[in-house]
Amino acid sequence: MSDGSTNSSLRGAVWRDGSVAGRVQLAYCLHMQGREKEAQLIYTAALKQKPDDIGLVAIASNNIIAINKDQNVFDSKKKMKSATLEGLEHKLTSRQRKNIAVNHCLLALYTNQSDQCQQLCARLVQQYPDMGAEATLIRAVQLAKDGKSRDAAVVLDKFASQNPEHQMKMRLAAVQLLLSEGDRKESCRILQNLSEATFKPGIVSALVTLYLADGNLDAASKVLKDAVDWYRKNKVSTGDLSTMWRQAADFHLRSGEPAVAAKSLEELLRINPGDKKTLAQLVLAYAQIDPAKAQVLSKQLPPLDLSQTIDVEALELSNWMMKSKVAKKAAAKIEPSPGSKPGTPGDELIQKKKSKRKRKGKLPKNCDLNSTPDPERWLPRHERTGYRRKKDKRNKDIGKGTQGTTTGTSDQLRVENHLGKTTPSSPDRDSNLDLPVLSSKAQHDYADITKMPSQQTKPSPNPNSPVPDVSGPRQQQRKIQQKKKKKSGKW
Repeated sequence: MSDGSTNSSLRGAVWRDGSVAGRVQLAYCLHMQGREKEAQLIYTAALKQKPDDIGLVAIASNNIIAINKDQNVFDSKKKMKSATLEGLEHKLTSRQRKNIAVNHCLLALYTNQSDQCQQLCARLVQQYPDMGAEATLIRAVQLAKDGKSRDAAVVLDKFASQNPEHQMKMRLAAVQLLLSEGDRKESCRILQNLSEATFKPGIVSALVTLYLADGNLDAASKVLKDAVDWYRKNKVSTGDLSTMWRQAADFHLRSGEPAVAAKSLEELLRINPGDKKTLAQLVLAYAQIDPAKAQVLSKQLPPLDLSQTIDVEALELSNWMMKSKVAKKAAAKIEPSPGSKPGTPGDELIQKKKSKRKRKGKLPKNCDLNSTPDPERWLPRHERTGYRRKKDKRNKDIGKGTQGTTTGTSDQLRVENHLGKTTPSSPDRDSNLDLPVLSSKAQHDYADITKMPSQQTKPSPNPNSPVPDVSGPRQQQRKIQQKKKKKSGKW
């Protein structure tokens, strides 16, 4: 509560004073406390008053750029122009100008301006040689964004060779870029050349993981073996190394190297002498290489607590030993239905099914075993080659004749064609055609039908002509019916 009241009273005093410099200082304090939104609001409000001090404007603009980071880059570009005006050399300290130059490089990196970023980094190193590490990292990140991760790794490795004080940071950054490209071999080479830093637990773990990913078990084992020997020789205690010792021992035990595993377990016992689990593992390791020493160490293990109150025979006959067998028998047993009696003959059928005897198929009576069977006997009848479909006479007249005619009219046309071949003046009595004999009434009706105009006759050009345009069999049927009525009226 005291801090909050102090901050609020200080802020109130600054606002009452109305000084722009005081507001910027208050915003900087909030910025250092992590209250960036409040600080940005005060910075922006101070810049809106357009103070005459260009140094104050440059500092406020630079701090807004630092808050924006990779967001709102267009506003950051405008603020950067105010922070890099001419004449600021006498208004700002060298530390402030250095920070503005670094932020200018980062802004070019965020806006993906590759050439400008490289130029600004070179200018930064030229003006401030102690900022070479920061400039090199920015250049490497820009190259990686451009898809040149290997070139970026070369730049970092070269700078690390020239500046040993930055070796660890630069080469780890190069390893990260190479791993993003999937180059594990080059990454392992760089990690192996870190001198004494190679034996740090994190570096050892990374090397073992990379070698195991490549399937190189010998190299992974050698890394752990060298790390164990280096720590045993130098007696360096940097934090808790028990995890590394235990992992090394487990790895060497699995890979069949009990001698190396014993060294790791001895270091674990030296760190924690009362660890009985480590002692038991050490006994197992020495049992493979030095049984006598394993016998001596086994005497340090606690004795088994076999109290006299425990009945060994009861334990051997206890239910937990036969639990799996009893469970299997209970699952195999099938309970009978509630309505059936325990002695019914159907219970045996429920528990055990009888296997049915397979019978041979019966052959047909007309089967001739000497003749070759029909290869199409498995096909349906309508798919066989010798199948002939029955003729269906129900739909024989469908589709015959001209369009729009019926079956009756097609029969009449066929009769007319037959009559046209034999003239009435010279009948051919020897002809084999058996024409139907029409009655007088049917002949009269047929004469009326033949007098009607056909579908192909052109309509009469006179619109007052009593003869209508006949277009189909329906009109013909009406005409026949009307004439029949008139004749019946005359009779």
